[in-house]
Amino acid sequence: MSKRKGVIFLVVFLLINLFIFNLCGETVKAASVFYVSGAGNDNTGTGTLSNPWKTIQKAADTMTAGDTCIIRGGIYRETVTLNTSGTTANPITFKAFTGETVTVSGADPVTGWVNHSGSIYYTAMAGSLGTKNQIFVNKQMQLEARWPNSAALDPLNSTFATADSGSTTTINDGDLTQAAGYWVGKTVWCVPGTGYKSYKSTITSSSAGSITFDTMGVAATAGNSYYITGNLKDLDSAGEWYYDSSTGRLYLWAPGGVNPNTLTVEAKKRTYAFDLSSRSYINITGINIFASSIKMSASNSCKVSNMTAEYVSHDSDVTSQYSTGIFMSGTNNELRDSTLTYSSGNLLSIQGTGNKVINNLIHEADYSAADIPAIYLLGANHLISHNTIYNAGRHLIFMPTQNSRIQYNNLYNAGKLTRDCGILYEFAWDGQGTVIHHNYIHDNLAKNYSGAGIYLDNGSKGYIVHHNVVWGNYTGIRLNTPSNFNLIYNNTTYGNGNIGYWGSDFSSDMYGDRIFNNIFTTAFTLPGTHIEGNNITSGTNLLFVNPAAYNFRLQASSPAINAGAVIPGITNGYAGTAPDIGAYEYGGTDWTAGHDFSSPPNPIFENVSVLYENKVRQSDFEKGVISPWVKTCSGTAASASVSRSCSKSVRLGIGEDGIKQEITGLSPNTSYKCSAWVKTDTGEQIQIGVNGFGGTDVSVTSASTSWTMVSIPFTTGPDASSATVYAYKKPGTAHVYVDDFGVVVAR
Repeated sequence: MSKRKGVIFLVVFLLINLFIFNLCGETVKAASVFYVSGAGNDNTGTGTLSNPWKTIQKAADTMTAGDTCIIRGGIYRETVTLNTSGTTANPITFKAFTGETVTVSGADPVTGWVNHSGSIYYTAMAGSLGTKNQIFVNKQMQLEARWPNSAALDPLNSTFATADSGSTTTINDGDLTQAAGYWVGKTVWCVPGTGYKSYKSTITSSSAGSITFDTMGVAATAGNSYYITGNLKDLDSAGEWYYDSSTGRLYLWAPGGVNPNTLTVEAKKRTYAFDLSSRSYINITGINIFASSIKMSASNSCKVSNMTAEYVSHDSDVTSQYSTGIFMSGTNNELRDSTLTYSSGNLLSIQGTGNKVINNLIHEADYSAADIPAIYLLGANHLISHNTIYNAGRHLIFMPTQNSRIQYNNLYNAGKLTRDCGILYEFAWDGQGTVIHHNYIHDNLAKNYSGAGIYLDNGSKGYIVHHNVVWGNYTGIRLNTPSNFNLIYNNTTYGNGNIGYWGSDFSSDMYGDRIFNNIFTTAFTLPGTHIEGNNITSGTNLLFVNPAAYNFRLQASSPAINAGAVIPGITNGYAGTAPDIGAYEYGGTDWTAGHDFSSPPNPIFENVSVLYENKVRQSDFEKGVISPWVKTCSGTAASASVSRSCSKSVRLGIGEDGIKQEITGLSPNTSYKCSAWVKTDTGEQIQIGVNGFGGTDVSVTSASTSWTMVSIPFTTGPDASSATVYAYKKPGTAHVYVDDFGVVVAR
């Protein structure tokens, strides 16, 4: 080989290696591109554009890290299960062919209809999904045969019967004119009592004007909505169907009363369009789904984008609505730039850590009226940003989450089927610094029945709520007691009942709550254990730009300008001599909320450091685990179903026992207060203390046999940024309990 050829060879070799290895040392595989088409063939196809495969699953079985599957337009009736993962540099990608519409469907055609009588037809249907059966005509969901008939096929806008009176086992209604025994064995759906959620029960006897059923647990009362299903005789109007499990026959009265053989009739057959469980670095873009969902259970760094998902989940059993919708757990998964619509339960269920939901249009959730939101947000460190979410039977976002961000969303029309609910709702949970900011939160449709905008129900703590605009609700922000360490800053609420609370236990406990720089257009009174200031409590002369059009920005002469308190981490970058009161800073950076498909945003998860935030992690022990607390002494500390106000606390054992937690992020030379609620069995004592803060150790001992709050002031040393808090019990013959820890900057 000549010297010149050797140099060329060396250069080529180096270039090849440059492209084979990325900066992290990860191998970058030469990518393969495969094609799928409804006209393809899995047996004779080669996965090329000219000779494609027929199913997406065939491609999924073949692909390895770095490969791409391009799918031609059409409907693919399959569940695609991934058997391998991509990598950071080599993701596996599924996408639609440019300019073509691809749908992965969970429904199959139903054909061979025979006339039963009048406009009712029947056909054999194998593979029933039981309570998950769902029938579509020309892509629109039909209703199971019911009494009374519904004027609309939209399950969130159905027609219901109305109870005259009732109990936990009866409904009385003068419109029930059917003969005695007519309803026996059928199913009644009802939102009983105060209308908190729906129940279903089997009817055991009936007579004219009354039905009796297995107990619902909540008494039906006058005005409650209900309907009855399960009877072929009630298939008496267009848009209804009935499935006879004993004969395997599906009956249908098609819209318009036409022969269903002339229509596209489909039945749900599969729950998932894609199953990415335990897989990593899978991208799905531009692929629609119908009558099915996507499962990302224990998945990591998977991304779904530019999707339209219709009828995502369905189950007529109101107790089976949890973890429905697009399911996302694991770490760093993302759903963005997509539309999700129609689910009997959740449209999106999130667990795990660090998942993202960005720039989506999400609507028509929880038409079963179960105690379920459009988005069920569990886990920690999630980002829910720039979404438009509306129309749900109950809540829009239920948020027992930790250190998550709910921001720049347009949220409205919760409570379409239930009462006493929140657009954003949480009960008995430590949000651990979850931030709710820069959202439009409006028009809870249960506003005449305790329908709130932001609803932090009894036992909620550790949420930071700032710069939200809230209107059209029974209560704008509700802090039901006990409410601890919730920080309510710079919100604008408009209308009646701007802020409120209720609590039967510890009803005056708002320790650690701070309410500053808010516009409340009506006066409010809260218990004295919170701190408040710089709030406006009158709707007169605020000089909003145009409140009739819901523009609550400030005019130049508004009294809210320069009237707020400086709150580090919240009012940074204010434009005048002091921060403005309310959600908008006059002369500052403007902001809007909701999705924008034409110009998609790219938000990031931002860490926050806010004065007065509780520094203790898992302060309320509601997760049922001890971590991040460390067991000490005998190490027998355990979660206990003995709680101050919610469901759990920590019980220290019979012997010498204890727990401790190192807290960080403290400031030197700063006064703090440690607090906890304690309770002892007779004859026992519990010690709460703080050490390692650069000063003399401090503690307090209690022998109270009822729940009692203890508090300990301490001041950090000149070099201290951390401390250790603990609970300790000396050896004895019984137990002690501790709950609701807190460390905050002293007032």
